[in-house]
Amino acid sequence: MMKKPILGSVFLGLALITGHSFAHTTLLSSTPANNSVIKQAPEKVTLNFGAEVMLMNIKLLDAKGKNIPLNYQVNHDHKKSFDIAVPQLKAGQYTIVWMIMGADGHHMKGDYRFTIQAK
Repeated sequence: MMKKPILGSVFLGLALITGHSFAHTTLLSSTPANNSVIKQAPEKVTLNFGAEVMLMNIKLLDAKGKNIPLNYQVNHDHKKSFDIAVPQLKAGQYTIVWMIMGADGHHMKGDYRFTIQAK
């Protein structure tokens, strides 16, 4: 008789764990957009996520993979949207590399590219 409640609890626990593991968020949109070609250098980069996250790291790389310093400090705020000021950029291709931490402590990372057209 005790097997049914225990078995039910096991299945419920597995369902909760499985559902939780798929609850990780993704980058919904960005400005400049992924693979966009823009005419003017941006003053900032905006990252929009599907849930509140902590932005742990962000890098801006030029076409040769050289790191362009950003003035971003982790502040432990959980937000859906982050605006990061960027220095004056020349024409060329750039890559944004980001790493976030979700509310469950899981780290996720990704990257995207944009190009500034030559005048």
